[in-house]
Amino acid sequence: MNVRLKYVTLGVVAAVALTGGTYGLARNHSSSDRQSMPVPPTPAPFILAADSHGSVVFDLERNVIIGYDRAGKSVWQDAAMAKSAYVTCVATCPNVVASGSLLDQNTVGEPRIVRSGAAVTTRANQNGVILLEKEPGTRVELDLQAANPAIISYQKGKQTQRFALPGPGMPQINPGPGGALAVVSRSSSGTATFVVARRSAGWKITPVPDRTAQVGCAGPDVHAVASAERATFVDELSGHTVVLDQPHIGACHVAGTSLLAETMSTGPAGRNSVVRYWDVRKGTGWTVNSADSVSSDLDPTGTKAVVVQGHVATIRTAEDQQAVDGVVGARYAEDGSLVLLHPDATVSRR
Repeated sequence: MNVRLKYVTLGVVAAVALTGGTYGLARNHSSSDRQSMPVPPTPAPFILAADSHGSVVFDLERNVIIGYDRAGKSVWQDAAMAKSAYVTCVATCPNVVASGSLLDQNTVGEPRIVRSGAAVTTRANQNGVILLEKEPGTRVELDLQAANPAIISYQKGKQTQRFALPGPGMPQINPGPGGALAVVSRSSSGTATFVVARRSAGWKITPVPDRTAQVGCAGPDVHAVASAERATFVDELSGHTVVLDQPHIGACHVAGTSLLAETMSTGPAGRNSVVRYWDVRKGTGWTVNSADSVSSDLDPTGTKAVVVQGHVATIRTAEDQQAVDGVVGARYAEDGSLVLLHPDATVSRR
């Protein structure tokens, strides 16, 4: 679960980044020093998953994960799940499976926590990290304990695909519309990128040839990868590829014929966050610059985007834009509805 984690991996580094890295340092100062030190900001919650049925939120202030139904009613809260490396919805949100270890990603036998409504089950001695489990016996998981880490797909309980990862540890995982995933595994020995999407024969893992990718994103029948200097948009049905010049993309979202990319840099003038939207078919787009950190998402048609800056979400189309106050995160569901996350870790939908 990364911040967004920009992705959904709960990395320890991401937790430090969210708090500004100040909590641990403050313990090394005397009480008189602490009185003059600025109080670190309360870490904002973030959305782990959302679909047309519900959503799942990580409340960092209370270190608890919360499941909400479509109406925004809290169905369950789970503190033990906050130690997991990955949380994904099973069939529909907020039914989930949490797997892997936040503290040690290579821990063998880490329990899986499964929630269906208010009911909770713990499965002991499971080694894989579940990335996707839409139907019983059909799943995609990471095997990080083996000598050769791999991403694996299972159909009806039987292994059908296995691809080696270049190195150990949790890769970068970016969920997209309709359950699609982009997985980027990087190490000193190389980079491997995979797209996980529903095909005619079920959920399938497809390797991406680009070995320079640092970020990936996927949607129904489209995906994109970004290297240090550019992003490459791929229409999987036609094979049409569009290369877009944009350096240092930190996160991306893709749907329809559109690509949404987030970049951030710091310099003498301070922080500069950029969100860029392209309609690659029309050759049109827009750019948002901000001195704040930003997050964004793209609706399943690719014609609408949401950009969150501070406590304001701006919903943009080609024709207009609308601002919504009191929002710290937003995620589109596959039916086009928009889940809005508020500073107190509650959600609403529009």
